Amino acid sequence: MERIKLVVFNEHTLGYILPEQPNRVCILHTSILKGSYLSNSSTIYASDGKVRLATEQDFNSFRVSFEGYNKLTEIYEYDNA
Repeated sequence: MERIKLVVFNEHTLGYILPEQPNRVCILHTSILKGSYLSNSSTIYASDGKVRLATEQDFNSFRVSFEGYNKLTEIYEYDNA
């Protein structure tokens, strides 16, 4: 079973990619201070920028709770570095 990828888009947006929509990033949180021009309620195409797996530190940086995501590793894929 493929997992949901927790990602950072262009270093300014925290989001996730569903296995059934691998070309779309669903937005969890954006940061204007990091250069985002996006709304927190939209989706974007992954091919429009650089996408990498998110870390727990990214969640802290975007001020989004990581609790829950880290306990469901069978559902979520992230960089546990």
